[in-house]
Amino acid sequence: MDDLCTRAEKRGKPLLTVRKLAADSREVYRYPGRLLWAANGAMMLVARFRMGDITVGGLFMGVGDCFVETYYADRWYNILAVHARDDGRLRGWYVNIGAPQTLTAEVVAYRDFALDLVVFPNGAQNLLDAEEFAALALSPQERERALFALAQARRRFSRCLGTKVAP
Repeated sequence: MDDLCTRAEKRGKPLLTVRKLAADSREVYRYPGRLLWAANGAMMLVARFRMGDITVGGLFMGVGDCFVETYYADRWYNILAVHARDDGRLRGWYVNIGAPQTLTAEVVAYRDFALDLVVFPNGAQNLLDAEEFAALALSPQERERALFALAQARRRFSRCLGTKVAP
């Protein structure tokens, strides 16, 4: 079965690099992706998961899974939709909370503030790494914006999936 990642590759969609940065702007890792579209300060790309089979917050991510990733130049989060490598089934979403992303034709770069939200297709949500976020050396404005972004993301998924946001 051809998943979205395979179709993007076959169609020769442009390659770009995704750079995950720590809160202090040090590069944590980078990986290749293929651009699906970019407009109005947003960008969607696909990328294969390559870090080894892991489960984070109850969300399984396997080598070869296809991630559909959405980045924003004006939002304090990005969203990764995780699709199973074998059948394309949506496993769930992984939301990274951090500073607005830098988007160019060649590179997407984002500063990650450790705080993450896992959302399952049934609407259940798991908040991750709140202690790590609390320990980061962020400005009061960055911390406030990150928490506001978390609330926005939770509401967004609750509205879309018809569930209530946990306090």
